[in-house]
Amino acid sequence: MSKEDFKKFFDEYVFGFIFSDIKREIELARSGKPAGNFLSALGLLFYTEFMRGILKGSFKPREAKSRFDAFFNSMGQGYKSLNRQIDVYNVFRCGMAHQYFLKGNCTIAMLKGNETLGIGKTLNRQHYFVVERYFEDFAEACLSLYNRKMMESNPLIPDR
Repeated sequence: MSKEDFKKFFDEYVFGFIFSDIKREIELARSGKPAGNFLSALGLLFYTEFMRGILKGSFKPREAKSRFDAFFNSMGQGYKSLNRQIDVYNVFRCGMAHQYFLKGNCTIAMLKGNETLGIGKTLNRQHYFVVERYFEDFAEACLSLYNRKMMESNPLIPDR
């Protein structure tokens, strides 16, 4: 794949669809209108899995957890440490996708506050997901991946 094709892919799917969908919901929340907090959180968890597939060059079905964990861990040391304490894929991603609820109590907020991570557990053991904070860290990891791949002579996108 040429760099131009890779750039078009990122412009359309990552910077276009993914980023635009989440930013739109954050802006709705900022304006005081109802926003899709659950769908945004679930989407970000799926997108986390998707982005590592781009780096690994594979979307093989049996590798979903390893794809998720690898990209989640690339979002920063705090995320990597959290993933050692909690099976984030199982508790958050699978809980929301398959049971509608996390495996435990959870608060999902659209707008960030003073949390250091977009996902985690409070001191009183309450799970939380903050869409805006998670998105900021996710977007930074996506940009880092994009820049690394653009340094390659022929960046690849896995077959879909």
